[in-house]
Amino acid sequence: MTQKFDNFYRPFLEKDEHKKSKEYKKLSPKMKKAVDEIFKVMDAKPSDFLNTFDKTINTVSKKNKVLAKDLISYFEKEVLSI
Repeated sequence: MTQKFDNFYRPFLEKDEHKKSKEYKKLSPKMKKAVDEIFKVMDAKPSDFLNTFDKTINTVSKKNKVLAKDLISYFEKEVLSI
């Protein structure tokens, strides 16, 4: 019997791993809360996350009263610092 890879694969991700980065540590408390919320959404629906990234950024930025461009800038810095 053949099983699909998705049926048994469990990604190994440390919880709150993003909090260890230099860029995250530079953020204000409001921005940290917003970034944490985005990662929470990403963890909840990892397969759908890329399709809804922009919408999630806008929703979280309004909820936490931070600028969407600042959130995008944070993620760009994180990706480029790797």
